[in-house]
Amino acid sequence: MAIGINGLFYTPQIFETNQNILFEMVKYISGSVLLLFSILFYPFSANAQYYFKDILNTSKLNKEFSLLKDQQIKTIKLKSFEDNDEPSEGFFCEKKINKNYSQSEMISKSYITVQSLLVTDYNTDGRVIKTTNTTPTTTNITLYEYDSKGRLTLIGTTTSADGDSIQITETHEYTYNEDGKPVKMLRKKNNFLLSVITFVTDDKGNIVEENAEGNSSDKKYYYYYDDKNLLTDVVHYNELAKRLLPDYMFEYNSHDGPKQMISIDESGRNYFTWKYAYTDKGLPEIQKCYSKEKRLLGTIEYEYQ
Repeated sequence: MAIGINGLFYTPQIFETNQNILFEMVKYISGSVLLLFSILFYPFSANAQYYFKDILNTSKLNKEFSLLKDQQIKTIKLKSFEDNDEPSEGFFCEKKINKNYSQSEMISKSYITVQSLLVTDYNTDGRVIKTTNTTPTTTNITLYEYDSKGRLTLIGTTTSADGDSIQITETHEYTYNEDGKPVKMLRKKNNFLLSVITFVTDDKGNIVEENAEGNSSDKKYYYYYDDKNLLTDVVHYNELAKRLLPDYMFEYNSHDGPKQMISIDESGRNYFTWKYAYTDKGLPEIQKCYSKEKRLLGTIEYEYQ
């Protein structure tokens, strides 16, 4: 299943996530085709968790692309199966990487989504520097910038609709302390400052708080870790429930890779459980999604060439 954090989501870079779309789709559709729909529109969803989605996710995506390059993989094919293990009707998803690993192209479609082309450009260090996601009606371009130490300093997405001259650009500008930890992020939309996000570290150097200042809908988030300093929970104060509730919860395998993620919707009443299996070389192999009632919603299988 392609959502597997989607941040610490532990999937190839092409499979980026938007949990909000998933939660809306799952109200109407049972089966893994909805997963493809949920992974095509990642940047800047309504829920923030900027440290998680921008820094941790980008770092993980870059590491996964490095695995593909080290193993000389040029093609990734996804197979989708419904809750009854039947192949998903009309599902197609394939990513191809060029000869020098400077660019990849993914074509995807299903019976509930139009065809989408995602082109990703990489620098000589194998880090993503640009993604262009094109459908018949919209184009989303995301740019990534890094400092000399490979730390993400800017991520910006421009969205435009076909036939519409209006473009919306959102940027996240990060600064770091002398220990290499993020201390501040400026969130801007069309160059207008929406909020200032500050980060708090613990005595082990882990980011434990993400605070928002400014006139925006950004929330305060808390990050929790296990004794190996692996992220276990991303939490915020839920206005509906009137208490702290997690957005994501993680469990890890013996190789410190995520073996399970639970993602919770904004109401705090519904959640999905994602289970992951990997190849012996550390690449995603099988991913499954289960409902709150532990019913299988669908399966994604990866094929590498």
